[in-house]
Formats: sequence, structure tokens, C-alpha cells
Amino acid sequence: MRYPQIFINHSGTISTAIVMIIIYILTFLFADSAVIGEMSGGDNIVMFAITQALTFTAGFVIVLQGVRMMLAEIVPAFKGISEKIVPDSKPALDVPVIFPYGPNSVLVGFVASVVGGFLMFLLLPLFNLPVIIPGLIPLFFVGAGSGVLANATGGRRGTIISGIINGALLILLPAILLPLLGDLGFTNSTFGDSDFAVVGIVLGYFYNWFGKVGIYGIVAILVAYFVYSALRPAKKIEV
Repeated sequence: MRYPQIFINHSGTISTAIVMIIIYILTFLFADSAVIGEMSGGDNIVMFAITQALTFTAGFVIVLQGVRMMLAEIVPAFKGISEKIVPDSKPALDVPVIFPYGPNSVLVGFVASVVGGFLMFLLLPLFNLPVIIPGLIPLFFVGAGSGVLANATGGRRGTIISGIINGALLILLPAILLPLLGDLGFTNSTFGDSDFAVVGIVLGYFYNWFGKVGIYGIVAILVAYFVYSALRPAKKIEV
């Protein structure tokens, strides 16, 4: 396996800084002046926005460098153990590991996800669904990951379209899940990621339709699947 070298992509860093400065300035200018004034401590709003945008960019660069260091150090360290316990296995790591392979795609996917998230935020009242305020953390990490993958398969158009759809789902699915969690005693609580929301929606509706029997049935199916997967002969996949 070939691991990426540890270096800083200055073009990606500069692009991230420019885009985040624009986003922060526009957000702060349209936000409540009293709240922004309290956050900035009386400093100039534009300069405060630029400082926060550059702080975000610095954190983003730290994440990328940490991912590269993890790939270069931790994965080879566990290679010997994995070969003895789980032969021919591949390491499963968090989504930032793919960010270095498409720095510009990371940015486009994130911005497109923000656009899709805010569009869905405006549409939720029309469907009589709870209004979910877009969260930048899931929009960034999931949107950036989808941007890298979409760019590899669908190019620039695929990156933009998938980012908008991703952002919309990150707002729509938690809004659908919210009432179901209220029935379980978690009123006004939801999850910000699509995978959690999809599983929660499925389990919630199974519970509403079939009660505890439906949940027990799903658990039994999952247990049977894991037992079957553990007992069947392993297939070697050529990569």
C-alpha cells in the first residue's frame, strides 16, 4: 500500500482560506449585530470574521496533517497484527483520510453541501416538518468526503450535484427522525448524520408498525447475518 507523503498543499490552504473568509463575512454581516458585537468583544466585525475564517483554515490544515501522519505511522504499525488476526484485511479509517487526495474537491463539496442544507432549511416549513438549523460540522466533513468521491467518478458537475443532495439530506432526514425520537423519550433530539438518521427512521417506523416484535425481529436478522458471515469461508478479493 502506498501512503501519501507529509507535505502542505499551499494552493488548497489558500483556497480554503479565501472561501471561508467570504462565508464568515457574509454570515456575520447578516447576523444580529448585538450578538456579533458580543462575540467579537467590540472589535471590527469584518476583521473578526477574517480572524475566525483563518482560525478555521488553520484547524483544517492541522486535521489534514494529522491524517497524513496517522496514515504514515499508525497503519503500518498495525499491519503485522492485522495479517495474523484478519488476513487480507483493509484498514477502516475516518473520512478525513481521503481529503488529501482532492483538496479542491473538499472545498467544492463543502460549499455545495452548505447550499443544499440551507435550501432544505427553507423548504422544511412547507412540508410541515420540524425546522433543523444546518450544522457546519456534518456539512463540512460529510460534504467534503462526498466531494472527493464524487469528483473521482462524476467530475465537477458530480461534485456540485452530490454536495447539494448531501446537504439537503443532512437536514431533511433528521427532521423526519425528530418526531420518532420524541416517541422514545428523546423529545427535540435528533442526529446530524444521514447514516444515523436512516437507521433511526427505519427502527422508529418498525416500532410504530410492529411494536417490540419488529425491533426484536431486526435484531434477530442482524445476529443471524453476523453469525453466517463469521462461519462462511472467507473469499479472497483481488484489489
